[in-house]
Amino acid sequence: MKTLIIIPAYNEEKTIKKVIEKCLKYGKVLVVNDGSSDNTLKEIKKTKALYINNRENRGKGYCLRKGFNYAIKKGFDVAITLDADGQHDPAYIPRFLEEIKKGKDIVIGIRKKRHSSMPYQRRLSNFVLSFIISIFARKWIKDTQSGYRAYKVKILKNIKLKTSRYETESEILMKLGRKKVVFGEVRIPTIYGDEKSKIHPLKDAFRMVKVLKYRK
Repeated sequence: MKTLIIIPAYNEEKTIKKVIEKCLKYGKVLVVNDGSSDNTLKEIKKTKALYINNRENRGKGYCLRKGFNYAIKKGFDVAITLDADGQHDPAYIPRFLEEIKKGKDIVIGIRKKRHSSMPYQRRLSNFVLSFIISIFARKWIKDTQSGYRAYKVKILKNIKLKTSRYETESEILMKLGRKKVVFGEVRIPTIYGDEKSKIHPLKDAFRMVKVLKYRK
């Protein structure tokens, strides 16, 4: 399978190079630099990754859409998405690809809750959002906020995305859930250090609610 690994990146100069190098073992890597104000772009250029450079910050969803369009245009079979901050272990990519080979159309990395280092507030908000999004997707999805995913590129051709920030990943699930799409999952560890989250609690919570109108 021709695989493209898509990494949205915003101010991740400390981790991006290491993440890219680990991902290159499993396929082509496309980094979408989202108007970073630090040395993220310089670090990307030190690697063999492909990259798209947004001159200004446009949002994670915008970066994903850029990556998906590239995958479609270049004829990739599978698109893997993961974060640039090192919270997602690229060593799990083969497990995602194995699920795709078994016939899954989308595979979601389900973060382990037992003994998890995920902060309690994140666990609570993830559960609530997963419950709400699952209702509108008409399918129970355990971890709707996980950005570690694999998609068959052909299913991405059939959805029109209208959002551009963190709510885009929820929009994708609601739209795919209403189609004849086979969902799969892979259990993944996620390490939370002392990095500062880029999610704005109030603004992004509002966007998550607002995205419900784009579910069709």
